[in-house]
Amino acid sequence: MTEKLAAPKGRVGLWQIPDNPPVNGSASSLQQIVGSTTNTALYKWGFAAAKALGEGDMNYRINAMYIEYENVTLPGNTVTVPSFTRDDGLSYYTGLSSSSVKDYLRLELNITPSITIESGYESYFTSNVDGNLLTFFRQSAGTQGVHTRTFSDTVNSKVYGAALVVAPDFSDSSQDIVFARAYFAEADQTLKQASSQVGVTWELPFA
Repeated sequence: MTEKLAAPKGRVGLWQIPDNPPVNGSASSLQQIVGSTTNTALYKWGFAAAKALGEGDMNYRINAMYIEYENVTLPGNTVTVPSFTRDDGLSYYTGLSSSSVKDYLRLELNITPSITIESGYESYFTSNVDGNLLTFFRQSAGTQGVHTRTFSDTVNSKVYGAALVVAPDFSDSSQDIVFARAYFAEADQTLKQASSQVGVTWELPFA
């Protein structure tokens, strides 16, 4: 039996980012981390990587992120995260259409990921020249998810998960390839606040 494909094990951070940060604010006042976790890469990451690396097809680069949320009854309520396997990709997200309270934001990555050096690999790379650690970032935007559930502080939208996504054609979500999924522990889940957005940083080492 062929051994299953290994995949990058990323680190995912969850942040609160003020809509109108103070002009001379410190870094801690501009953004506050509220949680962290690791990702599980799905099997289809291999297809996306093969297209991008082997064929040079830039349509298969990581260029989108899903931010998953639930509109909870009370602000203090937590969300039970779903169990899933590495086979569970896009169909899970399309299936959220049957929920009256769960949804996800589908967001284009509008900042090029940085390339730095993963800890422990400093002898193999040169700082500011090359590296093996990609860092992606996206923050929430908009007032409703893909399935039209409201995303707002007024309905206690609580972010509990995220996904890195390859969108070959961003105008056609049916072509999306879910590269990796991540979920946050109950204590780390965060509400959409009236005065801030929810941000996600995603470090993806190739080590």
